[in-house]
Amino acid sequence: MKPSRILLYLGVLLISAIMIFPFLWGVVLSFKDNAGIFTAPGSFPTKWDFSKYADTFTQSHILILFKNSLIVAIITTFGALFINFLSSFAIARLDVRHTKFVNFFYLMFLTATAVPIFVILFPIYEISLALKPLGMGVDSIYTLPWPYIAGSIPFGTLVFVGGMKGIPLEMEEAALMDGCGLLRLLFRIDLPLIMPVFTTLTIFNFLGAWNEYTLASILLNSNMHFTIPLATAFFKEEFSMDYGAVLRAVVMILIPQLIFFYIFQRRIIEGMTMTGLKG
Repeated sequence: MKPSRILLYLGVLLISAIMIFPFLWGVVLSFKDNAGIFTAPGSFPTKWDFSKYADTFTQSHILILFKNSLIVAIITTFGALFINFLSSFAIARLDVRHTKFVNFFYLMFLTATAVPIFVILFPIYEISLALKPLGMGVDSIYTLPWPYIAGSIPFGTLVFVGGMKGIPLEMEEAALMDGCGLLRLLFRIDLPLIMPVFTTLTIFNFLGAWNEYTLASILLNSNMHFTIPLATAFFKEEFSMDYGAVLRAVVMILIPQLIFFYIFQRRIIEGMTMTGLKG
């Protein structure tokens, strides 16, 4: 084996170890109480008591949090994919009279990726207050998907447009000559061809809504309406926090996501590769 390849493998192993070590040490610290964490953070626990995980599971109402996060993530994913798919087709394929008009919207979507969430927090909160009588306002899990969907549009447009431009134009023209309508062209021709991109954005949108913390912490007040990222609130008291319980909650939350990524990692790579084929 060449020395350069050996150095490459060693570098990859070193970077992987640096990234994995904090998570593994967090698992070790999760078996300690506050005293053990602060007095001897570098040592292993004297007793590996798994009953603490059962207590944390009950205390944090994990099942309710999972249910709330699942509702928010499903609505966000379907809404974002539907809007992004149609708008990206219009940008990538429709031949309009004023192409500068289409390019303006495309650049506007891309520019929105540079807008930090903190800039629009106040408008989102005001809109949520106004929608509260409709059941989609503050302290309702149904108020979260709409800003999440809006926030997904820039990245979703960028990825979908790249995938659309990778589809041979001749294939769509042949379908239209055979009498294929626009909706049929979209869902019977284009969608199967960019399914890796569609799958990738499904994963990104789902996990993005699942893990979002900033908006959820501002718009949700009741513990029973909290989503998964807000689980640590159950272990925070007025002047203290149970850090061991927080770590145990984080571990229980991260393990399903790691399994999810492990199962769908090939799909993610295929989708991101496809978007770079053209344009």
